[in-house]
Amino acid sequence: METTSRPVCCRAIASDELAAQLSTISHWKVQGSLIKSRLLYVQMKHGVATLKRILQGLSESDRATLTKTVFVGEWYELGLLARLDAAIVEALGATTPNLPEALGAFSAELNIGGTYESLVQRDVDGFLQLAAVVSPTFQTFGSARYEPETKSGPVRAGTVCLAYDTPPPSQYCQSGIGYFARAVELCGGINPTVAVTSCRREGAPECRFRITWKPSGASTVPI
Repeated sequence: METTSRPVCCRAIASDELAAQLSTISHWKVQGSLIKSRLLYVQMKHGVATLKRILQGLSESDRATLTKTVFVGEWYELGLLARLDAAIVEALGATTPNLPEALGAFSAELNIGGTYESLVQRDVDGFLQLAAVVSPTFQTFGSARYEPETKSGPVRAGTVCLAYDTPPPSQYCQSGIGYFARAVELCGGINPTVAVTSCRREGAPECRFRITWKPSGASTVPI
């Protein structure tokens, strides 16, 4: 799995800058499955003690929510996810390069390979088209569509386009890079690459993730 082209929205920012970004989108919500995947990532890969230490660094209200049962089918404030991601990156980012992408990849494994296993198919284009359709299942903001490019030959390509009225918080798109790359692998794609070719936070009208891969059975020589 290879990821490239990280725009300004993928850079780490200070907590006060993140708070300012979140203040404009306080009504945005994400499904609990995304938050649950973060908690399980830390617990499974770094242990319960590390998870407790990270949660202790959050605000009392965030900590109260996250130490209770997080229900995968309920809606939670996007800010809760963003603050949790920032705390995880602050605690573990020095030893795990591109940690937001790893969090996104783990979310794909947990949600696509588990609850949404029925969506996984060997046709990567079909999955990405369907992923755009079911985007409202995971978040209450923005709209999504899929633009296929190359549907035959040794290398396939397509772009997932996400339109937002307001730019999403920093590093939200970076976790999307990992999510789409791992999702393509789960659908049988080989050597996927994901590049953010335009970003709402940089003034573009939408965030665009261009994805390339080799179909199942192709040579595994890197693209």
